[in-house]
Amino acid sequence: MVFYRKYRPQKFADLVGQEAIAKTLLSQLESGKIGHGYLFYGSKGTGKTSTARIFAKAVNCQRPGTRDQGPVVSKSKSSNQALSSNKLKAKYGEPCGKCDSCLAIADGSHLDLIEIDAASNRGIDKIRDLREKIKLSPVSSRFKVYIIDEVHMLTTEAFNALLKTLEEPPAHAIFILCTTEVSRLPQTIVSRLQRFNFQRANDAAIAKVIGKIAKAEGVDIENEAISAIAKVSEGSFRDAVSVLDQLSASGAKITTADVFAISKTSGFDRLFSFAAILADRDLKAAVMLIDEVSAGGDVSSFTGDFVNFLKKLLFINIGISAEALDIEADQFLKMKSLAAGLGFGNLNSLMKLFVVAEGEIKLYPSGEIPLILAVCKYIGEQGIVSNSGVEDARGPVGSSSHPTSSSGTLSNVKLSRASGLRALDGTPSAPATPRTKLSDSKESNVSLEEIEKHWSEFLLSVKDKNAHVFALLRSTRPDRVEGDNLVLTVFFRFHKEKLEEIKISDMLADTLSDLLGKQVRMKFTLAERQVKLPKVVAASDVTDISGDDLTQIAAEIFSK
Repeated sequence: MVFYRKYRPQKFADLVGQEAIAKTLLSQLESGKIGHGYLFYGSKGTGKTSTARIFAKAVNCQRPGTRDQGPVVSKSKSSNQALSSNKLKAKYGEPCGKCDSCLAIADGSHLDLIEIDAASNRGIDKIRDLREKIKLSPVSSRFKVYIIDEVHMLTTEAFNALLKTLEEPPAHAIFILCTTEVSRLPQTIVSRLQRFNFQRANDAAIAKVIGKIAKAEGVDIENEAISAIAKVSEGSFRDAVSVLDQLSASGAKITTADVFAISKTSGFDRLFSFAAILADRDLKAAVMLIDEVSAGGDVSSFTGDFVNFLKKLLFINIGISAEALDIEADQFLKMKSLAAGLGFGNLNSLMKLFVVAEGEIKLYPSGEIPLILAVCKYIGEQGIVSNSGVEDARGPVGSSSHPTSSSGTLSNVKLSRASGLRALDGTPSAPATPRTKLSDSKESNVSLEEIEKHWSEFLLSVKDKNAHVFALLRSTRPDRVEGDNLVLTVFFRFHKEKLEEIKISDMLADTLSDLLGKQVRMKFTLAERQVKLPKVVAASDVTDISGDDLTQIAAEIFSK
């Protein structure tokens, strides 16, 4: 028998990570206050169906806890009446696991436990059949328990047919609905049920269970591999046990590398290395790592893991603790430094790019293409190494809307060419090909008058590099200086969005810094409606059309 069935929880005390739910259900059982309908919802592998079966055992157990209930069923009319009147007075507890009822439920032969897979029985006919049969008394137990798994798969008509039964069920019937997508259930159904949210178990709880199973089965496994199994399972007890079962078949000692290889997930080192490469804006190294993932792993899984890694970096930047994120202390320190170096704005941009890339993987013949496109869009042309082997000089990363923390700068994130992994420390070492920032050697003491004096020269320099950006700049106006930030007033929203792109903003900052010999960053603000347009803008062909005017123009065009 496979491990996840052999070691499936058989009582409430065996549930992993669901102590609060187990305590609530046990309290109901011990007080005799049993509901007629329950909704168990949460991620896959968190114990929803197992809990439903344990609950079915508990309400029908002949010897709950330490008490012997004796025979519970009689075919006589008087006994049935007595049974009905005493149901609410009876008290229950943990199932014994040894009586005929518990054993029958465990092996799936109990006649009063009806399990329905809504994914394959989603039509109204199955629910109509259920409504007819539910009127019949239990065959050999106190209650008939109906477990409907993946209930969100039922059709609208089936839900409507189920609604009346849930509203006024027979006294001997208990419904337990299980789903991974509670948002797809009609509110009329949800409101008639007691709801229990099954949370993912933490890594420590899963690792403890995996260790016990490995010991019981005589599996030779490293402690680090147990922790790795807990991490790759993402809170799913069933997934964790399945990975252990698959690895144990070889008979050899299980290592961390074996876990990551079989689960097609990426370890911390690879995810951290990739994020550090992006922080350093090394396009070549980023593309090579993606190619390495594509050759020996699952690109889709890697992308999903990396999005989750970026989410944790974002949470760390916000100030969420290691305990709340369930991250080890040494990893948290590395991620905290990396998150500070990337900054809130860059993390936000990266998450958006890779979420889109993850959704586009299935649209391309090669799954790595969306990842490469996302990396190229983020890093841009300035991350390409020139023929001489010296990388293009860069200015500050991003505009002022993407601040960089002084506690952890991108210069502290380095790539170890020998190992292929990055390390973070407080003492920068000299890389083989150092990247020089133009702004590093310039003092930040610039005035608006000085900028306006060189503005025409600045526009001509931009025109030589990018005529399209030059056209956008002509419809802006230097407004003020804030520290080393030049604030430009932009009169059209789509101009502002284009100029705020990291690649363009960096190019403008570098150009103006070279011209003035001082460090300057670019910041853009949208002009108020009542602000009068400059002559150069008013004389241009660029217009900002209102929504109503656009609708009228479209109607005139398509009515012809």
